[in-house]
Amino acid sequence: MKNIPQIDSWHSGLFTELEIVTAFGESRAALGELFDCDMLRGARRPADAGDPECFDLSATARVSLAILHALWRAAGLPLCVAEQALSNWPQIAVSVARIVDFEREAWEDRCASREPASAADPFQFFGPFAEEPLPVGRIDEYIDVIDGRYLLWRKPKDDPHRIGTAIHASQERLLLDPQDAAAQADFLEAAAFLRRPAEHELIWLGSTGDEVFQPTSAPSGSHAPERLPTSILLGDAGRAATLATNYRSKRSVNISLAARAMKRRALGLHIR
Repeated sequence: MKNIPQIDSWHSGLFTELEIVTAFGESRAALGELFDCDMLRGARRPADAGDPECFDLSATARVSLAILHALWRAAGLPLCVAEQALSNWPQIAVSVARIVDFEREAWEDRCASREPASAADPFQFFGPFAEEPLPVGRIDEYIDVIDGRYLLWRKPKDDPHRIGTAIHASQERLLLDPQDAAAQADFLEAAAFLRRPAEHELIWLGSTGDEVFQPTSAPSGSHAPERLPTSILLGDAGRAATLATNYRSKRSVNISLAARAMKRRALGLHIR
């Protein structure tokens, strides 16, 4: 059965409480703690002129909310810690939102397009038949919670937006001429890129203790991974092991998939 939102809450950015509950596929009671988080309290807009109370969420705020929910539910991270982490690293939500709400490059807008920018979906994540929430390793982003306290952001080394732009451009050309051999070749080349093994840039976000997030010293770039106290004993041929490869426990959360799932439900699309 499909979810049927009263309005297009995702694109308008205005969510009622019911629409947020629907977007996460949970009950209001189960999400009580989420509604008490600083993000939603700050986004709350009172009822006005017969309109219900709503939450005003920008594109990055919607993605941030999806990531918060996923870290809380899938990784067991306290909401206050997840909020602090995303507040210190706003580029995480920006990066994920570029693919979840894909927009064409400026040079594409100068070409004859057969669809509005908001409808661009080069990876077909939001089609009616994409019900199975499948990961796409080459373009998906992850946050790992290591040993219950260290947070690692894994983002693709290759720009996913560039891949999406290449796929979308070739799709547009094929709509105009399905027999365009060059467009067919470009599409197959771009699509084949998605089947390559994932390669990630590792960015240490910080650590948590007593429900307080301690960010790394310079959250503007990537960092050498922190070392375990015993890492020098675990090295191979002089290469010291790091938390990225040696740990007691790790919970990996596909934050791209979490944002896509929230958007599909918000659009009234089915998810298995």
